[in-house]
Amino acid sequence: MTEALTEIFQQCRAVLLDFDGPVCSVFAGLPAPVVAARLKRLLQDEGAKLPRDVAELDDPLKVLRRTAVFAPKLVGKVEAAFIGYETEAAGCAEITPGVRELLVACADADRPVVIVSNNSEPAIERFLDLAELSGQVAGVVGRSIGNPAEMKPHPRSVLRACEMVDVPPGEAVLVGDSDFDMQAAANAGTRSIAYANEPGKETRLVQAGADAVTRSMQELASYVRSATEKG
Repeated sequence: MTEALTEIFQQCRAVLLDFDGPVCSVFAGLPAPVVAARLKRLLQDEGAKLPRDVAELDDPLKVLRRTAVFAPKLVGKVEAAFIGYETEAAGCAEITPGVRELLVACADADRPVVIVSNNSEPAIERFLDLAELSGQVAGVVGRSIGNPAEMKPHPRSVLRACEMVDVPPGEAVLVGDSDFDMQAAANAGTRSIAYANEPGKETRLVQAGADAVTRSMQELASYVRSATEKG
C-alpha cells in the first residue's frame, strides 16, 4: 500500500476529501445518535410510522436516506431540520489531526482540494470558516438537497468536484473513511485512499475497493510533499 500511495500522488492532479472523518469529526459535540433521534421524532410528529429498521438507526444520514423510501413527502422537512442540526454540530466539531498539514502540502504541490461529502454544504462551510480553512480548499460539494439517492456511493458529488477544478476523474483521488466513499470513487472513475482511523477499517475499506490505505492525514501530507520533490 505504501507504493500505491506514492504512485497515486505522483499521478493525481486533484485531491478530494470526504468531510466527516478526513477533515473533522463533525458530530463530536452533538452526537450522531442524538441527531438521528431528533429526525425520527420529527417523522413521528408528522404522522409517519417508522419501519423497524429505521427505528433502530443511529445515523442521521441513513435516516434521511430511508425517509425518501418510506415517507418521500417528508424529505423536505427532514432535510431542513437535518441541515440545522448539522450546522449546529459543525460549530463544535473536532478537526482531524494533520488535515492542516495536508492542505498546505497540496497547495504547495499545486493540487487543488475539494471537499466531497454527504453532509450539507452549509455545515461544511461553517466548519471551514470557524477553522479558518476556507481559503485552502478550491470548493465544497455537499449532498444534493432533496434527493438523498444522489448521496455517495452515487458518483454525482465526485464528478461535480472534478468539474470544479477542471481535472478528469482519472487524475483525481478521493480520500474517505467509508464503504460509500470507496464505491463512489469507483463509480466516478477516480482513485481512492481509505482513511483507516479505527481498528478493522482497513480490511473493510480495502474490500470496498480502496486503492491505498492511510492511518493519518500527516502521512498523506508527507506523500504529497515527496511526490512533488520527485516530480
